Parts: sequence; C-alpha cells; structure tokens
Amino acid sequence: MSSAAAPARTTARARTATPSLRRRVTAAVLGVVAVLLVLVVVLVDVLLGARLESDLDSELRDRVVQAQQLIAAGATPEELVTSLSGQQIRIKVTTADGKVMGDPGLSPPGTPPPGRGGPGGDHTGGDDTGGDTTDHAGDEHTDDAAVVPTAPFPGGRPPVPPDIGSRTVTLDAADGAEVELVADAADVTQVRNGLRAVLAGSVLLTLLVALGAVSFVVRTALRPLDRMTALAGRITAGERDARLRPDRPHTDLGTAAAAMDGMLDALTDAERRSREEAERTRVFLADAAHELRTPLSGITAVAETLERSGLDADPARRARRLELLLGETRRAGRLVTDMLDLARIDGGTAVAPREVDVAGIARAETERAAVLAPGLTVDGRGEPATVRADPQAVSRILANLLDNARRHTPAGGRIDVVTRADPAAGTVSVSVRNTGTPIADGDRERVFDRLVRLQDARDRDSGGAGLGLAIARGLARAHGGDLTCPPDDDGATFVLTLPVTGPDEGGGLPS
Repeated sequence: MSSAAAPARTTARARTATPSLRRRVTAAVLGVVAVLLVLVVVLVDVLLGARLESDLDSELRDRVVQAQQLIAAGATPEELVTSLSGQQIRIKVTTADGKVMGDPGLSPPGTPPPGRGGPGGDHTGGDDTGGDTTDHAGDEHTDDAAVVPTAPFPGGRPPVPPDIGSRTVTLDAADGAEVELVADAADVTQVRNGLRAVLAGSVLLTLLVALGAVSFVVRTALRPLDRMTALAGRITAGERDARLRPDRPHTDLGTAAAAMDGMLDALTDAERRSREEAERTRVFLADAAHELRTPLSGITAVAETLERSGLDADPARRARRLELLLGETRRAGRLVTDMLDLARIDGGTAVAPREVDVAGIARAETERAAVLAPGLTVDGRGEPATVRADPQAVSRILANLLDNARRHTPAGGRIDVVTRADPAAGTVSVSVRNTGTPIADGDRERVFDRLVRLQDARDRDSGGAGLGLAIARGLARAHGGDLTCPPDDDGATFVLTLPVTGPDEGGGLPS
C-alpha cells in the first residue's frame, strides 16, 4: 500500500523545471560566438605564422644564393659579413685559424662580446685579448675564440642569441673558412605575439558587445512572455475577458499565445457553465421544494381532517379522504423518485447494455399507453431493430414520452410510435408523435429543462412535475444517443436515437 502510494505522492509533488530562458539563450549564443571567435583567432594565427615563416625562408634562400656568389667571387670574410648581414638574416664567419667575425649573438655561449678584450673592441688574433677569458657565467674559453666584428651591424642589432624557431644554413668558403647564415625568427615571434594580444582583446571586446546585443534581442524577442505574465495578472484580478490575440499564431510564441487564449476561453466557458449550472440547481431546488409543498400540504390537510373527524366520520367521506391522502402520497413519492433519478444521471449513472429489440419495447409501451388512454388512438409500427442498450432505461424513456404525449393530446386525438433502423448511420430511432398544440421553436429545447411546464395553467393532477423529458434525455445520452424535438406544425414529435453498438459496458441502471 505504502509502496504504491509513494510514486503517486512523488508525482504530485513534482514541479516543472522553469530555468531562466533569457540566461539560457544568452549563454548559448555567447558560447557559440566565443567558439567561432576562437576558431577565427586560431586560423588567423596559423595562417599568418605560416606566411611569415614562408617569407623568412624565402629571404634565407636569397641570402644563401648571394653568399654562394660572393664566395665564388673570392670575397673576404669582412666583405661577406658586410654584404650578407641585415634585416632578419644574421651571419657569422669562422676562419680556418678559429677567428670569428660577424653577429656576436651567434657566438658560442661564454664567448666575450665585442670590445671585451681592449679599448677598441677589435681583436685580430688570439694573443692580444687584454682581458679575462672567463665570462660572468664562469665558463672558460681561449683567446682565439674571440669575436672580431669587421663591419657595423645594420640597425645596431644587440648581441642576443637567435630565436628558438630560427633557420640556420652553413656554407664552406675558401681557405677553410665557414659561413653560417641564420634566419632569425624573433621578429616573426614578436609579430605573432603582438597579433595574439590584439586578437585576444578583440575577442573580449566582441563578447562584451555581443552580450549587450544578445541581451537586447532576447529581451525584445521574449516580450510576448511578459505580456502573457501581465495578462495572467489581469485575469487573476478579475478581467476574465482579457486575451493575447496573437497576430501570427503559427510562430513559436504565437502558438503558445493561441494555446493560452484557448485555455482561457475554455476556463471562462467552464466558469460560465458552472455558474449557470449552479443557478439551475438553485432554481431546481426551489421548484422542487415548491412541487413537494403541494402534495405535502394536501397530505397534512387530509391527515388533520381525519384526526379531527375521528372514527365516527361518515365512511364514504372517510374513504374519499383516505383515497386523496394516498394519491398525494404517491404523487410526492413519484416526485422524489424522479429527483433521485436525475441526481443519478447527473452523477454519471452507467448502464448495463445487452442485445434488446427496441421495436418490441416500443410495442409493449404503446399497448400500455393505449390501456391508460382509452379515449385516444395509440398506434405503433416498425420492424424489429436490435441494439445494445439497457432495456429498463429504454422502457423508461419511451414510457416518459408516451406519458407526456397522453397528457398533451386532446380527446379523440392520436399518438403514433414508429421504429426505424438506419444501417448507414448505425442507429435505431423511435419517434413518438401526438396531435394537438404544436411546440413553439423557442420551446423545443426548453421542454427538456427540469421542472418546465409549457402549460402552467393545466391541472397538476393530470400533469407531471416537469421532470419526465429531462430524465428521458439524460438516459438517452447515457447510451451515447440523444432525444430531440423536431419541428411539427400539427402537434409534437419526439425522436429517440440510439447507436446500434451501444455504450461502453458499465454498472446496472437503478430500477
């Protein structure tokens, strides 16, 4: 028991997830923009780096060709350094006796920079260093490894080692000299780093601008939701007729707005029907109390008369009073029974359908009406027609229709009961028609209301309480059929329509 109830309680307490739509949309859009910007930055960086490195390689190839031409022409080391140095190409020439000329940044680690060994900073040999052969790092080198620049360096290049991504080409010159050409990638790295910083700043700035733009667009796009919220508040405050009325009901928000309007219309209709039903119930209870008051007043009056007269009253008069008392009691009992039947019908009384011959039931009720109304011509006809229905309910419907016809048919009039089958529609109909006063068009639906009499002045002893037709229609609709009152200029006609297949299986109908 508890295990079965636990899921039900969990379901009842479950709430619909309602995350912020604005935040979700904004975060999603910014995420997509950020990813696209990162991809663009990476692509630009890769393409630009590839282009710069390609240019650097091309420049190195040109210097290599120039160096080969100078070596072939017999250029001295000093001429090689002067002609080949410049821009992003750095050169170092090492002679056969170990003398190094060119860019000091290309010297091995620990080699003293130019000017370290004397006032002029120019060394021509390895025996006149004039200084310590050990640099500040403590590594020892011989004097013959000193760098002797023989020409000024373009742009005053500082003695710094080349970048880690540099390209190096070594050529053999005359007399055992060695020429080392280095395409320094430091400028390429510097340009790429600067570009990355600019792109990172641009990405941040773009995201900030996108955040503002997306926030504005989302706020504008979701404005209909704000109107829905405001509308709900107005309706809660009592403005039941307020609606969104979308101009484009087929869009996303238009569909939601149209669905909300439909829901509000349904709720408004349900509220109106509830109020109307409450009003009908109030009127019904008032009329029922009035209807019951008449027989109860008669019963009370007859009982008091019998009490006053005692046992010595005239037997004939006493018998008439007892007959009157019995009649009023029966009348009150019928009224109470009808009201209970209506209550059961309103509560969704189920029926117990089975195969029945509607024509046979109609014939039996016609014979009963003929016995009760000898002054009228009551005729029934029709071929056998079988449906799935509750026989007690069908008998009750036809009995009520024939009782109503007997009360409204003048002396010498006629009542016709006709049973018809419609195989195409899958229905069977029974029409009950009586001659007499026609029913006005405005009253053909009102006759099915409760406690309604179209002839208020008629004798209540010969008339009903105005519940028979309401009960008959309720039972017909409980079978999935209907009871209608079509126009008739020469009298009144009521048509009972029942589906051949019958209603769903259910409980028994009260007898």
